[in-house]
Parts: sequence; C-alpha cells; structure tokens
Amino acid sequence: MDKVDSFDLIQSHFALFPGIGPKLEALIWSYGMTTWDKMLSFKPDPLHPWLTSRLPHPDRLKEAILIWQKELSANNFSFFADGLSNLNLWLLWKRFPNKFCFLDIETTGIDIKSVMTVVSLYMKGEMFTFQRGVNLEYLLDHIEKDMILVSYNGRRFDVPFIERELQQTIPNLHLDLMNVLHEMGIKGGLKKSEIILGLKRSEEVVSIDGSLAPRLWYDYIENGNLRSLYLLIAYNQEDTKNLALVLDEVFIRKKNLFKETYLTDQI
Repeated sequence: MDKVDSFDLIQSHFALFPGIGPKLEALIWSYGMTTWDKMLSFKPDPLHPWLTSRLPHPDRLKEAILIWQKELSANNFSFFADGLSNLNLWLLWKRFPNKFCFLDIETTGIDIKSVMTVVSLYMKGEMFTFQRGVNLEYLLDHIEKDMILVSYNGRRFDVPFIERELQQTIPNLHLDLMNVLHEMGIKGGLKKSEIILGLKRSEEVVSIDGSLAPRLWYDYIENGNLRSLYLLIAYNQEDTKNLALVLDEVFIRKKNLFKETYLTDQI
C-alpha cells in the first residue's frame, strides 16, 4: 500500500477543535497541514497568513492534537463520536465498524395513524429483522446505547416514528446519510443515490419501492399471502444492508476527493 493510501483519514481532520467547521478546516488543509503530524511540526513565520486568519493559534491546536493522538491510540470511540458533528461521524466507519447500526423501517403510511410493519437492523455483519405482531416490541433491546445509528432520512422519519410508536426515546448518535449525500451533491432518494454511486439491487426486489411496501403488508394481513410478506422483508433487509454499502462508497469518495484536492504532490 502506498504512502497516500495508508494514511488514516481521521488524522487529517481538525473539526474536533471547537469552532473549526468545513471552511476553516479547508483553510488549514490549504496551508499544507493535511495531517495532525504535519500540524505538530508547523512553525509559521510572523508573516504567515495563518496568524491573521480566524484559525486558532497553532500552539492551541497542537495541544489539542496531542490529546487526540492519545485517545486514538487508545481506540477511544466515545471521545471521537462525542467530539464530531453528526455530519462527520462517517469518519469513524473504517476504524470502528462494529459501532455502527444500520436502520430502516417499513410502515403502512406516513400519517399519524400509520404503524410500523417491518424493521431491520444491520450491525456487526448480522441482520436482525422485527415484524409487527411477532417481535417488533423488542427492537430497541438490540440497539446498544453507544452505537451510531445510520439511516437515510431517519432523523426526520424512522427515529421519530419508532419513538412515537414504542413510546421510548432513542438517545443514540445518528448519522443520516441523506444529509451527507446531499452535501456531496447526490440527491433524489436512497434508490437514486445508489444508482449514482454505482450500486445494484437484487433482481428480486429491484422493482419494489416505498409506495408498494404498504400494499405488500396489507396483502399479507388481509389475504394471508406469505409471498408478499417475504418480499417486504427482503426489500427492507436490502434497504438496510445497502446503507452499509452507501457508507462505504461515501468514505471512499470523500477520501479520494481529499487526496485529489490536497495531496496531489504525493500521488
């Protein structure tokens, strides 16, 4: 593996420091400080533009980096999960994959009278599916309190829906891939996003969408059609597992964009 590909992407980000957002972070990178180690060796002359910018003094940032490096060496997941914004939680995916819980729900509709029908969780390489009338009430027992929930539009839909129906609060940190993809200029829903990212669905469920899912449930409930239930569960599970594939692609694309923009001299 070459020098560029072996670097840890977490150690190229400075947004853990209070007040540093995307614009200031990009400014740091533009000054050549593309890793924590480079920042630690940075000794600007008195006329360096850093010293008249809105960036924190280099010494303050270096003090913080020493703490970050110590916590990273200790694999302190909570330190970084709590320190990053929801939009930046994707940075932890490769180092802490077992701390991510992918979530997707199916419902009978979107109005106040609608209920959940099937919900799946994908975590640590395993799929857990919960069905109304079977085991749906045990859903939250499977979500560890320190896990990061990953969804598509789940902050506005899935989580509030679950909380309302189960009458419990879900306190977990939440990475909503819809927001991350929108920031990347990828819009149009999960299915369209998957196509843009080059991901393909299985032939079995490729024609099923959110509007068909309620009809599959009602066909099962009213007519006892087990085939409809099977398709609904397969569709829900694929939605859930594909979130991990989307996150993989997000990570790769963001890493490549960073390399192409700021590490061109090393490629």
